[in-house]
Amino acid sequence: MNEDQAAFGESQLGEYIDADELMEDLGIDEEEIAWRKGFVEFDTEDEHHLSEYTEIFSDHVDDIADGFYDHLMNYEETTAVINRSPKSVDDLKGMQKAYLMTLSSGQYDKSYFRNRARIGKLHELLDMPIKHYIGQYNVYYTLLLDIIADQLHSQLTTTVETTLARECGIDSERDIDPTRLSRRIYEDVEDRLDDLHSLLKILNLDMQVAVETYLQSRINDIEIERDRFAALFENVPSPVVAVRITDDGMRVVNVNTAFENLFEYTAADLGDQHFERVLTPEGEEPRPIEERGIVENIETSTESELSEAEVTLETQFGQREFIRVSAPVDSPNVENLEYAFYIDVTDQKQRRERLQVLSRVMRHNIRNRLTAVQGCAQTLAETVETDNDMELATRIEDSAKDLLETSESIYEIEQHIAGDGEHHPVNPASRIEQVLGEMREEYNHCEFSAPVASDLWVRGTDAFDIALRELIQNAIEHNDAQTPEVDVSVIESLDNKNVDIRVTDNGPGIPPGEYEVLTGQRERSKIQHMTGVGLWAVNWIVTRAGGSLEFSANSPRGSIVTMHLPQTDPPKGSEKNS
Repeated sequence: MNEDQAAFGESQLGEYIDADELMEDLGIDEEEIAWRKGFVEFDTEDEHHLSEYTEIFSDHVDDIADGFYDHLMNYEETTAVINRSPKSVDDLKGMQKAYLMTLSSGQYDKSYFRNRARIGKLHELLDMPIKHYIGQYNVYYTLLLDIIADQLHSQLTTTVETTLARECGIDSERDIDPTRLSRRIYEDVEDRLDDLHSLLKILNLDMQVAVETYLQSRINDIEIERDRFAALFENVPSPVVAVRITDDGMRVVNVNTAFENLFEYTAADLGDQHFERVLTPEGEEPRPIEERGIVENIETSTESELSEAEVTLETQFGQREFIRVSAPVDSPNVENLEYAFYIDVTDQKQRRERLQVLSRVMRHNIRNRLTAVQGCAQTLAETVETDNDMELATRIEDSAKDLLETSESIYEIEQHIAGDGEHHPVNPASRIEQVLGEMREEYNHCEFSAPVASDLWVRGTDAFDIALRELIQNAIEHNDAQTPEVDVSVIESLDNKNVDIRVTDNGPGIPPGEYEVLTGQRERSKIQHMTGVGLWAVNWIVTRAGGSLEFSANSPRGSIVTMHLPQTDPPKGSEKNS
C-alpha cells in the first residue's frame, strides 16, 4: 500500500465520523457485503479483472486525478464544495489517486466498504448535494472508459499485427483466415467488456454505500426533528390537538398530555367525533377575535396561514375561555392536517372585565361626588367671611377640579390603551409639531423648541400623541424655572433600529421615586410614591409599541425623558406626515 492509499479516507473532519457506528447504522456487515456482491454478481473473476489494471491505473493516476478536478472546478457549485474542504486541491487529488488504486486492490472486504461509507459521510458533512456526488461517477466513467478503450485499441492492434505476421509472413501468397481473425478480435473485445463490467460493478457497490450514507443522514435528521416535535407536543403546558379536517368537521388524530389532564379525554375517546362539539357548552359557538390577538405577533417564514378564534369549552374544572390558534401542516404529502393550540385566557378576561367595571363605576361615582364637592366649595366660598376660610374653600375647589381632570385623563388613557389600537407607522416629527402647536396656545409663558422635519418613522399607535402630550405637560407643570423651557428632539439610533424621541426641560428634575418603579429599579410595592398616572400611561404606550422608556438628568438642571421606539418604513405612497 502506497502513501496515498494509506491516507485514503482520512480527513480533518474524520474526528466527527465514527466509521464503525456508521456501518452499523447502514446495516453493512460481512453477511450484507456478501449479499450485495452476489446481487450484482461481483465474484473472484471480477477481482482478477480489476487486479490486472493495477499497473495501468498507476501509469494514469495523475491524469485521471487532474481530469477529475479540472471538470469539477468548471462549475461554481462543486467549486464551492471543494473550497469548504479543509484540504487543499492537491491533497484532494492525492485522495483521488488513492481511491483509484483501491479499485484494483483486490481487497473488497469490510474495510473497503468502511472507507466508502466514511468518504460518503465526509462529502455529506461538506454539504455536497447528492446530485453532485452521483454526477461525479459519470466523470469517473468517462475517464476510466478512455483507459479501457485504449487497452482495447492496443490489444486489437496487436492481434491484427500478430495475425498478419504469422499468416502472411511465411508465404505472401497465403490468404488470411477471416474466421480465425474475427474470433480473436471478438475474444479481445469480450475480455475488455468483462473488464468494463467488473469496473462498473465495483463502482455500483461504491455508489450504493454513498447514497445510503446520504439517506441515513437525512433519516437521522428527520428522526431528531420528529423526537424534538414529539417532546414539544407532549411537554407544552397548553392543550394541543392534531386534527384531520373532513367534511363532517375536525377529527382528532392525537392529543397531548395537557389536553388529557384538562379535558379528561384521550384521542381514542374523541376519534370518531367532532371533538369541539363534544366539549362546547350548548349554545356556544367559536367567536372571531375582534381585537388584536396572538397571530398578529407571530412572524412566519412559510406561506402557512395561522388562524385564531375564541372558544368556550367544558373542562373537568368547569367552563373555561380559550384562544384557539390553528396551524395547518404545509406539506404536499399531508392533506387537511392541522394542529390546534388552546390558550386559556379565562383569568385574563375575568381580570380585565373586573378592572373595566371597577374603573367605570369608580370614575362615575368619583365624578359625581367631586362635582358635588366642587359645587359645595363654590357655594361655601361665596359665604365665608375670613381670608382663611376663603383659602380653604379655594383649596377644596381646586383639589376637586384636579381630581376630575385626572378622572377624565384616566378615561382617555383607558380608551386608547385598553382598546388595543392597531400598530401603524408614525412620523414623530410631524406629530410633535402638531402637539406643540396646541401646547403653545395653552402654555404661552413657556419656550418650546421642536425638531426639524424628518423622514424618520416609528412603530406606534394612535396613542402616540397622548404619550407625547403627557411628557410635555409633565415637563411644564412641574417646572419651577422663571421661564420653563421644553425641547423635543428626534434622533436615529446608531444601529438604525430605533428612533429616540427626547423631551428635555429645565425644571427641578423628576425624583427617582417617580420613575424607578417603571424602569424596574424599585419594587411595584413602592407605587404609592408616584403622584399620578401620566408616566405610567407613557410607559404603557411605549412598551405596547415594542419600545422602552429612559430617564436621565439634564445639565445644568432638569430632566431628559427618552422614548425609544422601533424604527419602521413609511406607509406606501405616503407623504411625510402621520
